Amino acid sequence: MEEDKPKKVDGRKNNGAVKGVSRGQGRPRKVADKDMNRLTLSALRKTFGSEEKMWIEVAKLAKGGSSKHWDYLMNYRYGKPKEMQQIDVTTKVNIPVIDFAQPKPIDITHKEVKDERIEANRDEEQNRTTGDDSSSMPREN
Repeated sequence: MEEDKPKKVDGRKNNGAVKGVSRGQGRPRKVADKDMNRLTLSALRKTFGSEEKMWIEVAKLAKGGSSKHWDYLMNYRYGKPKEMQQIDVTTKVNIPVIDFAQPKPIDITHKEVKDERIEANRDEEQNRTTGDDSSSMPREN
């Protein structure tokens, strides 16, 4: 019978999946949680007789001085207190402050500064135009 059916082009059958077996897709079922609740409740009933007797026993142990049982009893009855985290941010950053709102005035008074290099260049250019060659090195005869 299988010989009569045409074979798939790439040779895969069912794309690698086994029919009837899920491969873990989707949300898991709550059966495991329900089973665990049922098992713990039956263990409490076998050990203490009922849930109420279990709580009475925990209260007796807490009254006897067991801090673990006291914490368990208080956390179950009143809820676990929220842990407070104290955040202390006191970091100082040294950043220079630049005030763009009030710009500093620019000093517009100009003082003429005589620069020797500029004067030397001007003298050389004047000598070239006039033909006076006194600033150059002496010639050997």
